[in-house]
Amino acid sequence: MLARVSNIEAYRQWQNWKPLLDGDEEPTLDDLVRRITTDEPSEAMMAGTAFHAAIETAADGEHDRFAANGYTFLLPDAEIALPAIRELRGFKDYGRLEVTGKVDCLDGKVVIDHKTTSRVDLERYLAGCQWRFYLDIFEADVFRWNVWEVKEAGEKTYEVKAPQILEARRYPELGADCARLADEFHDFAIRVGLPDSRLEDAA
Repeated sequence: MLARVSNIEAYRQWQNWKPLLDGDEEPTLDDLVRRITTDEPSEAMMAGTAFHAAIETAADGEHDRFAANGYTFLLPDAEIALPAIRELRGFKDYGRLEVTGKVDCLDGKVVIDHKTTSRVDLERYLAGCQWRFYLDIFEADVFRWNVWEVKEAGEKTYEVKAPQILEARRYPELGADCARLADEFHDFAIRVGLPDSRLEDAA
């Protein structure tokens, strides 16, 4: 069975759910299955996808705005320097489960990931499994987040603050932690009948 890192992270968040705001309702099993199997992106997700598309094709140098997929992003005064290796997919076999993920950028032994958010919560990224799997899959040592806080400034237009930088590093038990979570997700996927990601790609 093949699974995406994003789906394993959705499962991990569901298992460790905590309300972010007063009144947040605990997601049900049906909510999790729908999140994994149904392509229903929110406005924030579509804006994030557009930002990734824009930064993927950006040339090094100064930019005051990015545009992609009908969205415009008004940037802070900053010079953008991006590694040549972008949007690279990798795979790793964990026994009963093969796991796949796509990095935004790879610079030697450093994985770089761009996140857009309306509220920066660095602890949430550190608690996740995405960076662990990416370091393991791509045999890298450092995972670096560029966390871009965005604010809606008009229809499909967002103001973007300078990114906050966060790093996490490989540790001795990282591979074992990934293998354990992959095994747990495999059992969960079989129990609830989640599809193999290969079938999703072929559909």
